[in-house]
Amino acid sequence: MKGFVIRGKLGCYLQITLDELFGFPKTTSHFGGYDVKGTVEIKSGSYFVMGELWFSTGEIYLFYNQLVQCYKDLEGVAKFCSSETNLEFEIKFRNRGQVFIQGAYKEFESLDNELKFEIESNQSFYLETLEGLREIVNLYGDLKGVNDSNSSFG
Repeated sequence: MKGFVIRGKLGCYLQITLDELFGFPKTTSHFGGYDVKGTVEIKSGSYFVMGELWFSTGEIYLFYNQLVQCYKDLEGVAKFCSSETNLEFEIKFRNRGQVFIQGAYKEFESLDNELKFEIESNQSFYLETLEGLREIVNLYGDLKGVNDSNSSFG
């Protein structure tokens, strides 16, 4: 099971796993890369949620590139938004290595249940995150996937 985790202070974290991949390696998603049915886990303070998540490996690729730049510069913002917009978060790198994660998760659009969360972190937590994301990108490629000669992306 592939995935990545973003850790914060006091045991808080956001973890995304790829449970089922569709179209790999020949048919890409209109979101870029391949469609994924996954799981998200969020622990922020006393709150915890675990739910289904639909996204694409292309969205992971874009997020990874943003996060690499923020980590190098120790400033900036990396944003992730899932295909169905039920998970959105941003990671803000600030001075002296401080990092703040803010976002929201809503499992079902039809229900008015939503977890808005904040996680305080620092750049020392991000080597593990970048390694998990790099494995996904290396395996599934960029927005065109890994086999663009047979790709339906366009």
